[in-house]
Amino acid sequence: MTEEPQKPHDPIPSDSVRDDPSFPDLVVDFVNGLDERLRRMEEAIGRQNLDAVRRAAHQLKGSGGGYGYPILTERAAELERFATSGSLDQCAETLAELRRICQRIVVSTD
Repeated sequence: MTEEPQKPHDPIPSDSVRDDPSFPDLVVDFVNGLDERLRRMEEAIGRQNLDAVRRAAHQLKGSGGGYGYPILTERAAELERFATSGSLDQCAETLAELRRICQRIVVSTD
């Protein structure tokens, strides 16, 4: 039997917390900072500062997986590629998708 795919509204818990229950405090701090990270990237897109978007996406790409959210790493990598290639419209679309994903991020489903 195959596992049902995650629905677009399902919570996204941290793999790190599931693997190490002593990890939640660090993950909470990371999750609490996501909105500010996204806001800074939105502002950079508004200023057409793709270098700032690229740097911020690169940082999120690294930290997303480290805190147990591989989906953040995947989408941030896309955003970094679009920023590097100079595609402002695709940066904006990918950042909007990242915002939707971040609204589903939870530390744990326990």
